[in-house]
Amino acid sequence: MKNKRFFITLLSAVLIVTSLTSCGKSFRDAAKQKGFRAGMSVGAGIFFDKSVSKIIKENSYVVVSENCMKWANLRPNKNFWNWNDIDQLVKYAQENNMDVKWHTLFWHRQNSPFVSSNWTREQALKMMDEHIETIMTRYKGKISEYDVVNEMFEEDGSFRKNVWYETIGPDYIEHALIKAHEVDPDTKLYLNEYNNECKGNRKADAMFNYVKELKEKGVPIDGVGMQMHLDTSYNYNENAIRANIQRYAEIGIEISFSELDVRIPMDAIEAHEVVQENIYLSLYKLASEEPNVTSVITWGYTDKKSWIPAEFPGKGNALMYDKDSKPKKVYKDVLEYLRK
Repeated sequence: MKNKRFFITLLSAVLIVTSLTSCGKSFRDAAKQKGFRAGMSVGAGIFFDKSVSKIIKENSYVVVSENCMKWANLRPNKNFWNWNDIDQLVKYAQENNMDVKWHTLFWHRQNSPFVSSNWTREQALKMMDEHIETIMTRYKGKISEYDVVNEMFEEDGSFRKNVWYETIGPDYIEHALIKAHEVDPDTKLYLNEYNNECKGNRKADAMFNYVKELKEKGVPIDGVGMQMHLDTSYNYNENAIRANIQRYAEIGIEISFSELDVRIPMDAIEAHEVVQENIYLSLYKLASEEPNVTSVITWGYTDKKSWIPAEFPGKGNALMYDKDSKPKKVYKDVLEYLRK
C-alpha cells in the first residue's frame, strides 16, 4: 500500500510538471509564433547575473545595448575603441539564439568629446565613414540591424540640428545609409525616433514623407523604429498608430517598437495601471496583426533599473517586471494573449 501511494504521488507530480511545461510557450516563443521578435535592452554585463539572464532568455529573441554602443562609451577618445562589452553581448546572444540590434551609429547625445561641430564637411564625412567601416566590418554577419541615425527630427517635423547636420548638411542621413549598406549589404538599416508613432502628428508625418523620399531615390533603408516611450496621462490612439504602420507597409518598410515602456504617475498608480495594461496589450496586438512589425523591444526589463524616474520625475513603474524583478499582471496578461 505504501508503495502504491508513493507511485500515485510520483505520478501526480510528473503530471503536474508535464502540465506546467506544456501549458504555454515562453514569452519570446509565443511572440515569435505571432510573427515578431520580442526583445529587451540590456546593460553591460547584466547577463552574468543568472536570475537576470534567465529573464532575458525567456523574453528575448533580440537584444540591444542600452549604452555601450554609443560614441561616449565605445570610443571615448579618437584612438581608443572599447569593444569588450559589445563582444560579450554578441557572444551571449549567439549562444542563446538571439539577434543583436546596434543602437546607435549616430545620435545628438552621448557623443565623445572629440566629436566637433567645427569640422569641415570633408572632415565630418571622413569621421562618419571611419565609424561605420570600423564597426560594421568588425561585426559583419553578427548584427541583425542597425539604428543608423537616432532622433533626427524636431517635434515640428524639421531636421534636428545635430553635429552631423551642422557639419555635413541634411544629406548626412543618406550618406550614412549608403555607406552602411556598402560595408554590410546583408544587415538591415533603420532610422529610429520618438513621438513618431501616430499618423497625423507633425513629426510622424515628416518622418514618413522623408523615408518615402529615400525609398523613391533608391537609398537603402529597411525599417523605422518607433520608440514608444509612452505615458498613461496622455492620449493613446491605436487607430492612428495602426494607420501609420500600414502606410509604411505600403512602401515596403519594416517597423520596430524599439524602446517600449509605459510610464505612470507615481501618485496615482492604481488609477493608471489598467490604462497601462490596455496600452501594452494594444501594442502587442498591433505587432501580431500588422505583418511589417518585426520586433517589440522593451527599454529594460525591471522598474528597478528603468531610466524613467530620473528623466521624468514623479513618473515610473513603466515596465512589465516590478522592482523585485517579478512579472506584473500586465506581463501575465500580454503573455496570455500571445499564447492564444
